[in-house]
Amino acid sequence: MRKFGGLMYLLCMLILSSCSDDVCRVDGKMSDFPGETTVYLLRRTGEFTRDTLIQTVMKDGSFRVDIPRDLWGEQYSLKFGDKRSSVEFFAEQGNVRVEGNGKTIYDAKVTGTAENDSWDRYQKFTWEISRERSRLMKEIGESADPDSVKRVRYGQLFETLDAEMNHYRDSLAQADVNSVVALFLYYQSLQLLKYDEIDRTLEKFTPQLADNRYYKELKAQADILRKIAPGVIAPDFEVKTVDDGTIKLSSFRGKYLILDFWASWCAPCREETVYVKDIYNKFHNAGLEVFSVSLDDKKAAWLKAIEEDGMIWNHGCQLLKGGKNTPVAQLYGIDGIPAIWVIDPEGKILAQGLKGKELVAFCTRLFPNK
Repeated sequence: MRKFGGLMYLLCMLILSSCSDDVCRVDGKMSDFPGETTVYLLRRTGEFTRDTLIQTVMKDGSFRVDIPRDLWGEQYSLKFGDKRSSVEFFAEQGNVRVEGNGKTIYDAKVTGTAENDSWDRYQKFTWEISRERSRLMKEIGESADPDSVKRVRYGQLFETLDAEMNHYRDSLAQADVNSVVALFLYYQSLQLLKYDEIDRTLEKFTPQLADNRYYKELKAQADILRKIAPGVIAPDFEVKTVDDGTIKLSSFRGKYLILDFWASWCAPCREETVYVKDIYNKFHNAGLEVFSVSLDDKKAAWLKAIEEDGMIWNHGCQLLKGGKNTPVAQLYGIDGIPAIWVIDPEGKILAQGLKGKELVAFCTRLFPNK
């Protein structure tokens, strides 16, 4: 009996060791799901896209998913059948428990591991912030104060709430240099961060996270932004012209240049064209050029917009599908358009991100005698 008991103990230990070392086990119980329902493990790949990595069958509301080690350290979504809502959780060593119901999937409880407990606390914190935002919005609507007074008073209050959110995120990283939740929260702000801000962010975390997807994408973005920041030579590229030729960015050397990324389908871009046209008309004869690079993939739409908006300057386009995922857009780290750079005659970037009246004012200072 002792020998049998010892063998059983050893077997149990081997099973537990295998489970904890090789997989993250997600057990779930979702009410209001009779019969069989397919459960999908989804990974976000873009702003509106997700890939299915694993799928299993939930029987009478119970399911289990084992997640391999090479998928740990990220947030994933669980989608249940054709339901629109999903449950988010972090994959890490241990047993993750998901409990909820089919009527309010978004309200499901995720427990069992340190990162998911941390995420749950963050969700509760953001819920309180959202409730306060809603209260302030209602108060603004009911207030009889002039708009100028509202902008000052409530603007400060909303800035305070934003500061609280940032402080919470920073405190997570300060408390735990291994926190994937904190790293993920910085990653969510990726497109708002400058390269030096990203550098300082990554310094908060242990080098052990260097292979994490969020860490690597933050670092890659910083490396791109470093190459397109004021003070450096603008990366050269070649695109097609409206008459089926080609043109390089470097061909504009010797002139001040507005490099303008846009698209025919982008309403804010078309609105920005009004300011760019004003600048071109004022300073072209003094030595300023405009190079508008479209992210269109259909030539007819591209040419039609150029004609409709009276864009009488230089144009280029790769005419490839993918928008911000096209090579020239990735070269400049573009996540949204319009995206504008001002470049000097030697090819050095003077400014980026200026729009509207700020862009007009900056270019006016380049030509003080005009």
